[in-house]
Amino acid sequence: MEAISVAHVHIDDTTVTVVLSWWERPFAGGRARMEVPRTAVREIATVDRPTRVTATGLLRSGVQVTGVLKVGRWGMESRTRRWVSVRRSVPALRISLDGERAGLPYDELLISTSAADADLVNGKQDRDPAFRSRRDQPKKTSASA
Repeated sequence: MEAISVAHVHIDDTTVTVVLSWWERPFAGGRARMEVPRTAVREIATVDRPTRVTATGLLRSGVQVTGVLKVGRWGMESRTRRWVSVRRSVPALRISLDGERAGLPYDELLISTSAADADLVNGKQDRDPAFRSRRDQPKKTSASA
């Protein structure tokens, strides 16, 4: 049995491009791809277990199979609008956006990526301050430096 294909993320010096698989497109308003200028990207972080991320909000327009799959728009009742396409056991990128400059109706993209995409991001992490690696959620601290 062939695995469900995942979105592909390409990051270069000027643009972050997300190419959606055929089955993800209906949950993204029919878009085949999302392109965001790098100047509109606030942060890119890796998430090891994206289906466990709790910051997806209650109101949604999408599909959720608890612990297995989340696809669609999440957080419609909150200040942070997210487009999510994550699967269990497939690491994800959390791409935080400057909503107005991004040209998308989302503030954040949370996307499971293939191993090739993870290698691309890991290569960029060493030389690009916009990239951060973290476990599922950053630990909140009460002390500030």
